[in-house]
Amino acid sequence: MNLFNKYLFILCTFFLSCTQAATVEDFSRHNKFHNVKISPDGKHLAALVDAGGGRKLIFLDTETNEITYSLNGGKKDQPGDYYWVNNERVIVQVQQLRGALEQSLNFGELFAVNFDGRKAKMIYGYRAKKGITLSGHAGFLIDTLTGDDKHVLIRKQLLSRSTDTLPQVVKLNVYNGRERRITTSPIPYSRFLIDNNSVPRFVAGVDNSHKTKLFYSAGKGEEWQPFGEDFTGEFTPLTFSADNQSIFALKTTDGGPKGLYKYNLKTQKETLLYKSDIADPSYTLKSNLREVYGLRIDEDYPNYVYLDKSNKEAQIHQALFQSFRGDNIDITSKTRDSKKIIVWVQGDRNPGDFYLFDTQTMQAKHLFNSAPWIKHQELAAVEPFRLKTPDGLTLNGYLTLPKGKDKKLPTVILPHGGPHVRDYWRYHREVQMLANAGYAVVQVNFRGSTGYGEKFEHAGYGQWGEKIQDDILLATQYAISQGIADADKVCIFGGSFGGYSALQSAIKSPDLFKCAIGYAGVYDLPMLFEEGDIPTLKWGEAYLNKTLGTDIARQKAQSPVYHVDKLKAPVLLIHGEDDLRAKIDHAEKLKAALEKHNHPFEWFVRDKEGHGFYNEDNILAANKKILAFLNKHIGS
Repeated sequence: MNLFNKYLFILCTFFLSCTQAATVEDFSRHNKFHNVKISPDGKHLAALVDAGGGRKLIFLDTETNEITYSLNGGKKDQPGDYYWVNNERVIVQVQQLRGALEQSLNFGELFAVNFDGRKAKMIYGYRAKKGITLSGHAGFLIDTLTGDDKHVLIRKQLLSRSTDTLPQVVKLNVYNGRERRITTSPIPYSRFLIDNNSVPRFVAGVDNSHKTKLFYSAGKGEEWQPFGEDFTGEFTPLTFSADNQSIFALKTTDGGPKGLYKYNLKTQKETLLYKSDIADPSYTLKSNLREVYGLRIDEDYPNYVYLDKSNKEAQIHQALFQSFRGDNIDITSKTRDSKKIIVWVQGDRNPGDFYLFDTQTMQAKHLFNSAPWIKHQELAAVEPFRLKTPDGLTLNGYLTLPKGKDKKLPTVILPHGGPHVRDYWRYHREVQMLANAGYAVVQVNFRGSTGYGEKFEHAGYGQWGEKIQDDILLATQYAISQGIADADKVCIFGGSFGGYSALQSAIKSPDLFKCAIGYAGVYDLPMLFEEGDIPTLKWGEAYLNKTLGTDIARQKAQSPVYHVDKLKAPVLLIHGEDDLRAKIDHAEKLKAALEKHNHPFEWFVRDKEGHGFYNEDNILAANKKILAFLNKHIGS
């Protein structure tokens, strides 16, 4: 073990040794620290902190850890992602709160403030004032313009439902909010790529015929030119090569997982660098807005692909990944001289640790634990598995067992929400809460999940209550066949689409599940076209038509409210009265159906809560209700 690895091992062992048994209260609190970043000169740190029911951005002195200023959120606003733009000033994307934290929205408002609280100002967005006419436009950071301490580049987009509005690149003064247009995109709803001289030189977008169109510019002030041929598929530009002659991008044209390509701008020749047979890259590795140096891939456990293995930052990232034994590693920021970096480490048994790492001495200093009350050594390992469906799809899933137990366990099937999202190998507080209580937990990325290519996602369209549920039932039977799950002690629990799946799977296989828990679920699919926030979105109707189909009879055939007579499992319904996504009407209609059929159920509703509880007292009460319900029906 080299000195670097030995130091980190000792450090990690120290933090793991000072712990005690976890409780349900531990799993019912929001993480405290998020997204720590260091200033360019290394003298100050910033961190997003959850405290007292809200989120704030704090600034600290790097040497003393003393707080120099706290930017507090309000009842309707909170700080979101942020970036140091010089040694004193930070740009913050403002989030507006809509019920639960998960529903915070970004309308492109930019707030700027110094680390000591001076010169605080909303510099962009529809609420920016003082004579600067910015109403109706959203701004999103593109580049912090290294060497220019007064300006950043933003993408300026009109807040409009029109499909023909062209975004612009604007140079924005970070102190007074004055702007100067740099260029305009040749295509709506596009994204810009900035070269290493901070010049916008590449654009990717989709036209009204769903064709992907690419454009490039030879340099500053040059016109946009078509790049390659139009195609139907996805194209995500990532970064320019060091010599500005090529770009790296993610692309797929066949409906499979995205591959990493390198494109020569002069010859327009493409070179495939990496492509997984199973999964899309999950996200890019970068320490600021422009410097992308790698990709994270999540097939089973996380893995990383580096664009340039000679890159110093990539080498450090790889060493950290090995030293922390395969946990997720993110370098969130670095000083201008690259001598100090902030490292975030997170894994299945670690909610997240932030370290200040010295690249000269190769030593790490622990800064914050995202959830310091969590006892790492009491948590359960998460193990991946794969299954083949009868029609040939590969399903990726995760199995979590209570510590010290592996056979004939009471088991909770935990389908994810969405459905068009996915589960990852990571710390998941509900999973750990259940495992801590003695339950095995099964998660599966059923068809319709994102992250495995368009074909896999589209295989779930129109199949919400049918083949998607078959995939969930296949994972359930897998756990039983492996001797892990006790076939007489299996319950299903999920939130949002997972709540729908809990009821729908229990209807499809009434003898398999001993109980079902629906949390913020949708239970009447035709109601989705009339109630909730999806129909109000500009793409809402098209989304529902695509994913659910237009046959109302088939929608009803896949809706739990119409098939309560097939249920055998007792039901627990948890819902927020102010849920904008899955209106309380869904839960109330299911409740009425359960009452009509004299079916046993329990009811847990809280006001002033949205799509998933945010108030920690309500979260704790709901978790206690869940554990009591599980204990009553399958016991641990």
